[in-house]
Amino acid sequence: MNKPTLAAVGAFVVLLLAFIATREKEVSVGVQKFDAPSLSTAAIESIVVSGPNAARLERSANGWTVADPAKPDTKFPADDTQVQSLLTALVEFKAPDFVTDKDSKHAEYEVDAAKGTTVATTAAGKTFTMVLGKSSKSGGAYVRKADGTAVFASPSPVSGMVKRDVGAWRKKTITTAPFADVTQLDVARADGEAFTLKSEGGAWTLTAAKNVFGDVLGDASGLGGLRKLPRPFRFDSNVGQRLVTQLTSLQAQDFLAADADFSKAHLFTLTLKDGKTVKVSLAPTKRDDGTFALKVDGDAQQYAVASWVAEQLDTKIEGLRDLSLVSFDPSKATKLSITTAGKKTIAALEGGAWRLVEPKTAPAGVEFDGNQVVAQLNRLRGLRASKLVEVPVAKAGLATPSAVVEAIVDGKPVQVRFGADTGTNSEVYVEGAIDDAVYAIPGSEKATWSTGAQLFNKPPPPPDMGQMQGLDQLPPEIRQKLLEQLRQQRN
Repeated sequence: MNKPTLAAVGAFVVLLLAFIATREKEVSVGVQKFDAPSLSTAAIESIVVSGPNAARLERSANGWTVADPAKPDTKFPADDTQVQSLLTALVEFKAPDFVTDKDSKHAEYEVDAAKGTTVATTAAGKTFTMVLGKSSKSGGAYVRKADGTAVFASPSPVSGMVKRDVGAWRKKTITTAPFADVTQLDVARADGEAFTLKSEGGAWTLTAAKNVFGDVLGDASGLGGLRKLPRPFRFDSNVGQRLVTQLTSLQAQDFLAADADFSKAHLFTLTLKDGKTVKVSLAPTKRDDGTFALKVDGDAQQYAVASWVAEQLDTKIEGLRDLSLVSFDPSKATKLSITTAGKKTIAALEGGAWRLVEPKTAPAGVEFDGNQVVAQLNRLRGLRASKLVEVPVAKAGLATPSAVVEAIVDGKPVQVRFGADTGTNSEVYVEGAIDDAVYAIPGSEKATWSTGAQLFNKPPPPPDMGQMQGLDQLPPEIRQKLLEQLRQQRN
């Protein structure tokens, strides 16, 4: 027997042993079969789960509903994605491995009345009932027909899918209004602040604002200034849009009894194209489980929403501030310079290509890449402060900045100047090119720009695909696509 033949025989033996090792010890192939009825997802009318987690799912004219089998008349809309996944799994359900036909083994495999989960599926007026037990050794779970004694092993995911209570099956979407229908948002916060956002020409604008001192919507300065707030105030339309988006795409984390206290709450009033309004109330106090109570007028159900949702909705007037530091078109830039600790790094556009002008020779370990200049220009354009601070320029260290980043755009300079440390939160003072206000920004931003020519260093090439472990195990078409993508990145 030659070497290739011996290798093939050896591989076969290994596979055979692995197959035998994963089979159930008591499996007897061909002794009995688990004959599940032929179903289609469209034909299934109801699914009743009994056991540790009980639920009754029913198809209705308006979609699937879920109820506690003990209270079948109290129905809730069910999450369609979860239901459709279960329907598909039930239609594809198979239990190919016979384990035992001894009813004395039912308790061991947890397919008995005490520990089993019963799933009764009704389709075309006929009901098929099976009892699911504990997880089997080869994946899935043990199962038997409710009217039989034979136990089988099934790889189906149905067992895991039905381990949900009624609340987990319920639809988590909180209905308010479609985003496209909202024309105005009025916010009345529990702390007395209030503001109004309107959709005008596809953009959101701040049209009114009030804090504890009274009306604060500003003058005709062109910056939308807010009196009695730190000036200047520039409204960030994107923040306004995100707020409306969140209110029109709310998801519940849990469902509450109608006993939450909304006497002091943030009130959000959405005005729609047809003039109708939708009011959403958010309790400002965190519940013991870390969620926040929320309700929609006209909906008897109260909801618990995640803390991150509440944080986004808990927006103050100051939170609407535009904190961008510069505004320019990177494609029109001809020079980018970084000055820090008395040293300058300058890249300039010459003959249609970016060149390192200063230092004339790239530092050791730096291979200049013009594409990285473009990347840094885009990064500079997206630079945002963390907050506005009321500090004199001299005290902020901006009269003699510790670092300056400057782009020449259409022949004009666009600067960001970094100052002294603020003394809190590892931040430094910073001044942009849009206004003369002083802001704070994470010190890491200054540290990054201070690396100078390192910012223009050519990134390392992707790993050699020919040396990547496991590549030869991928399907040929996927391997070829992956290789091509990495070649394009390298070029």
